[in-house]
Amino acid sequence: MESAGRSRVVDATLAAVAQLLERRTGMEVALVDPQDLGGSGRTLVMRVRVGHNNFTLPRTVVVKQLLAADATEVDLGEAFAREAAAYKFATALPVESRPGPTLLASDPAAGILVLSDLGLGETMTELLTRTPARRAGTVLSAWGQALGRMHAGTVGREGDLSALARREHTDARHDPVGCEAARAAERVPTRLAEHGVTAAVPDAALRRGLGMFTGGQCRAFSPSDVGPDNALVVGGAVRFLDYEWAGFRDAGLDIAYALLTYPRWVAGGIDDGLNSALIEAWRSEVARIWPRLDDDRTLARHITTAALVWLTLATYWCLPDGPDAHDAGFDAGHLHALTDWSGRQLADRWHALAEAEPEFADFARGAAAVVAAL
Repeated sequence: MESAGRSRVVDATLAAVAQLLERRTGMEVALVDPQDLGGSGRTLVMRVRVGHNNFTLPRTVVVKQLLAADATEVDLGEAFAREAAAYKFATALPVESRPGPTLLASDPAAGILVLSDLGLGETMTELLTRTPARRAGTVLSAWGQALGRMHAGTVGREGDLSALARREHTDARHDPVGCEAARAAERVPTRLAEHGVTAAVPDAALRRGLGMFTGGQCRAFSPSDVGPDNALVVGGAVRFLDYEWAGFRDAGLDIAYALLTYPRWVAGGIDDGLNSALIEAWRSEVARIWPRLDDDRTLARHITTAALVWLTLATYWCLPDGPDAHDAGFDAGHLHALTDWSGRQLADRWHALAEAEPEFADFARGAAAVVAAL
């Protein structure tokens, strides 16, 4: 967005947010010193200071403004509704179970969310990048523990999110991420075969993985993209941001996502010791809820099944003959941590999966050979 146009959008957003907060508090609100926190390109995210010493509000708030929809952004309105419902759900949780910011106010017509400000911190990406490899395990353990606390603290509350989603005129049971994963599972084996992969397709494992979106034995709240850019470390605590495609899914999908996305930001890349640090920290929080995960083989199979689905989805987006125009039901940018890899990095993850799971090792090696050549 050009600077003049962006300035106009910022001014209009601040005026709309001030009116929204005045209606909420019954007091005059002045918002000053907007600080750009980035955004996806389709959103404007700012930290702003609350002036006039309005004692009913915190000193600073974070504003997320949905920008005008592009003709291709058919999911834009649903994304806002789902995110509003998810933030309302998270705000209603006990303080110790809240995974991220709380919702202070929202305006669906204007596409505005006003969130609590978690404060100055670093994303997990930034923290891992500057952390020596010998200390990365400590950082990943904190990430795993935060994921586990979020999962353990939200088990059994799916009905609450569904009720809030209905009030926002959306259906939390419909999972666009899972639908896109299903498209990938249907198309990728055929496209890999066209590139010379002859290994048997792990149909049973793919079905189990897809079932983790709609069911699963470890069902809990998931923001969808728990990658390092959406994990904010503030005062030693890890909090999660961006709930556009949040919902209830099998928690194995989140821990597998973290395991796949951290290596890009660690000097040594994929590392068994770092994997264990992340997994064990997560398991320490959830095993009391899901005792079956105390069994190492059960846990490993659960995670590799989830990883198979994520890598199939990443491959779907990576192949040059990937999604056709009529296939596109979901913007890959929503899960950008899966689209930022080079072909070589994606191949490394397929190879690691082949080493971890004999059930579909041949298929994983075949996929690795194809994406490595891209």
